[in-house]
Amino acid sequence: MRRLRISVVGCGGITEHYLSVYRDLDWVDVLTCMDVDLERAARSARVVGAKATSNFSQCLDPNIDAVIINTPNYLHRQQTIAALEAGKHVLVQKPLTTNVSDALAITESAERAVTRGQTCGLYMSYFDQPLMHDFKQMIEEGLFGEITHFYGRLMHRGGLALSEQMRAGGDNWRGSVEKTGGGCFIQLGVHFIHLFEWLATASVIRVNAITKNLHAHGIEGEDFACALLELSTGALITLDMSWCASGEQISIHGTRGSADYIANSLVLIGTDGGNFSGRTIKYLSEYSQSSPKAPGAAMQHQSQTVLAPDLGDVTNPFNQQRQFLEAARDGLPAYVPMSAGLADLRVVEAVYESSRTNRTISIVE
Repeated sequence: MRRLRISVVGCGGITEHYLSVYRDLDWVDVLTCMDVDLERAARSARVVGAKATSNFSQCLDPNIDAVIINTPNYLHRQQTIAALEAGKHVLVQKPLTTNVSDALAITESAERAVTRGQTCGLYMSYFDQPLMHDFKQMIEEGLFGEITHFYGRLMHRGGLALSEQMRAGGDNWRGSVEKTGGGCFIQLGVHFIHLFEWLATASVIRVNAITKNLHAHGIEGEDFACALLELSTGALITLDMSWCASGEQISIHGTRGSADYIANSLVLIGTDGGNFSGRTIKYLSEYSQSSPKAPGAAMQHQSQTVLAPDLGDVTNPFNQQRQFLEAARDGLPAYVPMSAGLADLRVVEAVYESSRTNRTISIVE
């Protein structure tokens, strides 16, 4: 089996949660772990048996096959394009960058790289979850009927701690609009923009939104955002994102039923579309065309517990780190192409424009 030699760029934050994937794949060798904080790079290097460095150019060494970029948003353009032009396979953390202009430059570089046989991908952690692939299959099989609405809520209170840090004179890139591209929405909302477009096999075409800084004073971006998106199918998406409250939920609503996934643990499903036995979901329909229930009567939802897999679970076939490495090894496309990150940022910029102008914004490519 062909071995793959890796450089990990950016060793803070989420990187620590999936380093074990690189350590546990016996055909992967991590050669360098790079971070501006050399001690942080050294901690990661010890996990995977690599060399620590604070010099990005060492990550482009000819001996390296693939570069994994986990740095702050504003560094993505320079580092991603440099790695692509050096002939590396590249996986970059979402969001692709801070703005559409930089995302377009990255995408154009990635398109050239693909013609040279490089694998170029965007890391989107929800695709790690087998449950999302069950939802996709259920939609395709018509168990929910025609999809009318998606709902996504992703909230945590990290902005309050960030606010305290910034107001005390500290520095953090997440508190800068220039370095992030915005606030909580660009960091959190891209998850659901991409997920719901994928589930619906459709694109966002119009946006209405309100963004506010309610409690995380001292940061430049918003700490709360609500957006209403229209898909090309006519279905709607409602998104609630926050850095000053908590809660997580994904909901699917259709003409024959609905599903809710709450707090990464509780699944509620009610549909008259039939039975389903998937990777995680086991649903036995209690309804039929001869059901005595009156039209419009509330459906009884079945519940089950489905826990999100650990980000470092190398045995999970949907693990996005593992899938990218396998694609790079085998000369295949990435599961999520970098061009998807450009599409996500078009929606993000429309959300911010809608909030700023109090207008409905159409998405124009």
